[in-house]
Amino acid sequence: MNTKVLATLLVGLVVRIEIASFAGHPVDMGLFTYSARLYYETGRFDTLFPSLPLVYYVQLLFYSLYAVLRDAGFADRAFLYHPAYMVEGLILRIPSILADLGIFYVLLKFTGKLRYAAFYLLNPFTIYLTGAWGMYDSLMMLPLVTGFVLVARNQMRFASVSFVISGLFKLFGFIPFGLMMIENLFQKRFKEFAVQLGIGTGLTALTFAPYFQSGLQDFYVGFVLRFLGGSGALSRSYNIIAAFSGLRFTGSSPFAWVAGAAVIGAFVINRRRRRSASSLKSLLLWSIVAAVSLNIFTQSQPQWLSWLIPLSILYAFITQRDGLANFSYFFGVTSTFLSITLLQTSTYLVTGVPSALFSAFEGLPDALIVNAVTVLGMLVMLLGYVFLKPTKFKVEVVVLTALVYLQAYFWFTIMRIIVV
Repeated sequence: MNTKVLATLLVGLVVRIEIASFAGHPVDMGLFTYSARLYYETGRFDTLFPSLPLVYYVQLLFYSLYAVLRDAGFADRAFLYHPAYMVEGLILRIPSILADLGIFYVLLKFTGKLRYAAFYLLNPFTIYLTGAWGMYDSLMMLPLVTGFVLVARNQMRFASVSFVISGLFKLFGFIPFGLMMIENLFQKRFKEFAVQLGIGTGLTALTFAPYFQSGLQDFYVGFVLRFLGGSGALSRSYNIIAAFSGLRFTGSSPFAWVAGAAVIGAFVINRRRRRSASSLKSLLLWSIVAAVSLNIFTQSQPQWLSWLIPLSILYAFITQRDGLANFSYFFGVTSTFLSITLLQTSTYLVTGVPSALFSAFEGLPDALIVNAVTVLGMLVMLLGYVFLKPTKFKVEVVVLTALVYLQAYFWFTIMRIIVV
C-alpha cells in the first residue's frame, strides 16, 4: 500500500477511535445503548428502535463483542455525564467507522486520487458525526457511493441492490433507486423495472421479517408516525423555513412535495433530451439536488448535510470540477463549526452537558436562524459549483460564507429583527 494512502487511512481511523472513546451525543447514544442492552440483557427485541431496522441489526451484531467482554468480567467505565460506557460507546460506533474507511477505499479506487478520497475521510464533519456524535449516516453512504460506482460500470442490477441497502439504512438511498426505476419506465425497459421492483420488495421484506410477528405496529408508531410525520406529528427541524417561522418542532414544508416533483420532472426531461448521456452523471446530479431540497424543505437534521460530501466528490471527478471537490471539504469544515457552536455548544458531546465556553459564538439567541441562513448560503454555493461553468475554489468563497454568517449574526442575534 502506498505510504501516503496508509498514513491518511491511519490518521482518519485513529482520530475517530480516540474521539469515540469518550465523546458522544447523550440522547442518541442513550437510545442506542438502551436498545442494545434491552436485547442482550432481557432477550427482548426493541421494535420501537428510533431508526430503520437494518441499523439496529448491525449495532446488535457488533454489540455482541461487548456483551462477550462484559460476560468475561470486563469492567467498563463511564466518562463524566454520558449514558454509555466508554468501550460500549466505541463498539457501537465501529460499524460507522468501518463504513467511513470503506467510503475512502471506494472513492480512492474509483477516482484514483488520494486527495479526493481524503476530502471525505479527513473531513472534519464526517469525523465529527462518526467519532464525536455517534451518527450512522456513513452506513447509508457506503452502499450509496458503491451504487454510483456500479452504475459507472453499467452493473445496473447490482447498483439497484446497493441503493436499496442504502435506503434501508436511511431512506435517502431510495432516491437514486427510484430515479433508476423512473428512467426504466420512460425508456420502456419494463423487464428491468420489474427486476428492480423485485429487488426492492424482496430486500425490504427480508429486512422487516423479524417485525412481522408483533413489531410492525410498533415500527409504524415509532418511525412512520413519529419521525416521518405520518400522523401530523411534529419533529425537531433545523431548516430555513422552520427557523423563520419561529418553529422548533414542525413537519415538512408543503414546498417539499413541489421540490420533489421538480427533481423528478427535471431528471426525466434531462434523460429524454440526452438519452446517450451518462446515466451516472444524471443520477448524481439530481441526487445532489434532491439532498439539497431535503435540507431546505423538510425536517432536516444537521447530519444530512454530510450526504452531499461524497456525492459532490464523485460528481466533481466525473465532470472535472475540481473546485467542487475542494468546496466539499470547506463545506464540511463550516458545517462542523455551525453544528458545534450554534446547535450543541462545544462541551455537549465531550461532557454530556451543554455549556457555552465561548459566549461570543455559542448559546446565542436565535442561533437556529443564523445556522439556517448560513447553511442555505452554502447550499446555494454548492449548487453553483454543480450547475455553473467549472471553476476553481477561491478564497472569495470563504470570505462570502463568512459574510453571510456575520450578517446573519448581526441582524438576528444582535439586532433581533426576528424574535422567536
